[in-house]
Amino acid sequence: MPRPPAAASLLIICLALFPPGTSRADRDFGLIKTANSPHARLRSVDLASVRWTEGFWANRFRQTCDVTLPRLWELAADPKAGHALENLKIAAGLAEGEFIGTNWQDEWIYKWLEAAAYVYSATGDAELDRRMDEVISIIAKAQQPDGYLATQVILRPGWNRFEENRRHELYVMGHLITAACAHHRVTGKSNFLDVAVRSADYLHRTFCGGDPLLANCPLNPSIIMAAVELYRTTGEKRYLDLASTFINNRGSQLQGRAIRNSNGILLGGSELNQDRVPLRQETQVIGHAVFFTYLYAGATDAYLETGDPKLVEALQRLWVDLTERKMYITGGVSAIHAAHPARSRQPGTMNVVATDSVHEAAGMPYELPNATAYNETCGQIGNLMWNWRMLAATGEARFADIMEQTIYNSILSGINVNGRGWSYTNPLRWHGPDHVLLSQDDHQRFDPGEKHICCPSNLLRLLASWHGHLYSTDDSGLWVHHYGGNTFNGQLADGRRLKLVQHTDYPWDGRVRLTLEEVAAGSPQSIRLRVSRWANDARIAVNGQAVGDAPRPGSYAVIERRWQPGDVIELNLPMPVRMLAADPRVAENRNHAAVMRGPIVYCLESVDLPAEVLFEDVHLPRDARWTSCHDPALLGGVTVLETEATVLADTTAETGLYRELRPAEPRRIPIQLIPYYAWNNRGEPEMAVWLPLN
Repeated sequence: MPRPPAAASLLIICLALFPPGTSRADRDFGLIKTANSPHARLRSVDLASVRWTEGFWANRFRQTCDVTLPRLWELAADPKAGHALENLKIAAGLAEGEFIGTNWQDEWIYKWLEAAAYVYSATGDAELDRRMDEVISIIAKAQQPDGYLATQVILRPGWNRFEENRRHELYVMGHLITAACAHHRVTGKSNFLDVAVRSADYLHRTFCGGDPLLANCPLNPSIIMAAVELYRTTGEKRYLDLASTFINNRGSQLQGRAIRNSNGILLGGSELNQDRVPLRQETQVIGHAVFFTYLYAGATDAYLETGDPKLVEALQRLWVDLTERKMYITGGVSAIHAAHPARSRQPGTMNVVATDSVHEAAGMPYELPNATAYNETCGQIGNLMWNWRMLAATGEARFADIMEQTIYNSILSGINVNGRGWSYTNPLRWHGPDHVLLSQDDHQRFDPGEKHICCPSNLLRLLASWHGHLYSTDDSGLWVHHYGGNTFNGQLADGRRLKLVQHTDYPWDGRVRLTLEEVAAGSPQSIRLRVSRWANDARIAVNGQAVGDAPRPGSYAVIERRWQPGDVIELNLPMPVRMLAADPRVAENRNHAAVMRGPIVYCLESVDLPAEVLFEDVHLPRDARWTSCHDPALLGGVTVLETEATVLADTTAETGLYRELRPAEPRRIPIQLIPYYAWNNRGEPEMAVWLPLN
C-alpha cells in the first residue's frame, strides 16, 4: 500500500478532493451525521474539514496510515492468518474451503473498510480506493439474494438463520451498514451502500413483524447505531423504525417467559445483553460492556432523531450509575471477567441472579478490582461512542470529559506504541509473567488471527477518525471539544466559513493557541472551549488580553465577538501532578493513590525500579514532590513523572501465607512513572496504577 502523505500535506489534498465550492450536502460526512438531527444540541462537522498537523495526534494518525491500516489488512487478507477475507470469497464462490474464525470474523473486513474510508478522506490514495472497491465487489457477491450476509452461518452446514444470538449475525451486518455509510459519504459511491440497503431491507422484513422468538436478537446491538445512520444517510424512515424495534424489544416480549426455539435453545432475556428490564425503565448498568455501550449509543442515536424523553431520561440515569459507581480511573467499564449478575431490587439490597451469567461485564457498585480487571478495549471504545452521542444531545462538558479520560488511558493502552501489537484486557495491576488471567484472552501483545479480532479493528477505525471528534457547531458558532495540533477549515451551522489553526503540545502541555486565519463577515460568533474537569485556574486570552474570570472546570468557556482574521485565542490549562484517592467503598484502593497529570493516568512499572527492590515494597509519600520531564526517545515520546518513594521492606525470614508483623526500616529511592497507556511495551513487567501510601 502506498505511504500516505505527511500530515502537513493532508489539508491540501483534502481541499483538492472537496474544494470550497462543494455544497454542504455533498460534503457532509461526519462520523455521525447529526447536521439534520432535530433533537441534537450540537451538529457534526465534515470529516474533511479537520486535519492533523503536528504533535501527539498527528503522529498517531500517520502511524495509523503507515503501520496499523496495512498491517491489519495483511492479516485479514491472509487465508492462513486472519481468513476474514477468505470467508467472504468462499461465500462469493470465488474460493473453496470452509469457514474459519470467530462468529464475528466478517466484521474485521467491515471495520477495516470503515477505517480505510476515513484515511482515504484525508489522503485521496488511489490505491486505497481501488482496494476498497475490490473488497466491496467480493462482499456484494457473497451477499445472499434476499440481502442476508453472515458467512459464519452461510458456510456452516446445518446452521439456520437467527437460531442462536451468540452467532452474531446482526452484529456483523451492523458493522457492514455502518462502514457502507462512511464509504458512501467519503467517496460518493453507492456500490457499498447498495449492499447495506439490501441487508437493512431484509432485516426490516424479518424483525419488524414482532415475532417474539426473535425479540432477544441481537446479542451485540451494533445494528441499532447502523440502522439510525442508514436512516440519516438515505432519509428512509423504515431504518429508523428498525432501530426502534430493537430498542423496544429489550426486556419486553420475553421478560419472565421461558420460550425455546426449534433447536431447544432458551430465548429468555439475560442480564448479559441488558434484556431483563425494558431500557426506558432501567436504572442499573449490568452486563457485557460492549453490549451495553453499543445499546446506549444506539439508543442515543434514536433519541437524536425522535426526541423520545423516556429514552434520554433512562440514558442519563445509566450514565450516572456507570461513571459514578462502576468506572475505573482509566475509563475502563468492565470490571468482571465472568460472574453471576447482581441487581438491586430495592434500596440497600443486592440480589444475585444465580440462574443467569455475565462476562466481560460491569460489576456491582464500587466493585473495581485492579489485578483482575477485564476492561476489554472494545468496551472502552463503546463508552467513548456513547459519550460522543450524549455530547451531541446535550452539549454538556461532562461527556467530553469522559471521552478524554477514556481515549488517553484505557483505549490507547489496547495498542502497542509502535502501532502494531494489541491487547484485549487492560488491568490496573499486573504481577508480571506469572500473572493469571481469569479468561482465555491473551495478556501479551498479539496479532489478530482466527480469534481476537474485534479490538484491533475497533481501535483502527477510532484512531483513523479521532479528528472527527474535535469540533461541533450550533447556531451560535464553533465548539472545541478536544485539543491537538490541527486545522479546522469548514462551514458553521449558518453556512459561513471559518478556518482555525490549533497549535499545542497537548496532552503533555496545557497551552493551546488557536489562530483564526479566515473568518466570514457578519454577526458575532461564539467559540466555546472545553475546560477539562481537572483544569483548575485555567486562563483564556484573546489577542493577549485576558477574557473574564477563570473558567469553571468541567464546562465550556464561551467567547463571543466579531472575529477578525489574525485573532488569536490562548487557552492555558495548568497541569500540576495530582494524587487521587478512590471512594472508600473501593476496598482495594484504600490508603492508595493514583497519579495523574492533565488527562493522563500514570503507572509504575518494575522495569523502572532497581533490581533489588520488590515492587510490593514501594510506597508513595503523601507529600510526594513531583517533577515532570518529557523524554522523546521513550515509548514513542512521553512525559514521565519523577519523585522519591519509600521502600518498606519486609525483613522477616519467616514464610507462609500469614506471619507476624515485624518492624521495617524505610529508605528512599527515586522512581519514575510512565503514562498508563504505554505500559506492557517493555517486556512484561509488574505494573500498578494504584500505589500504597506510606
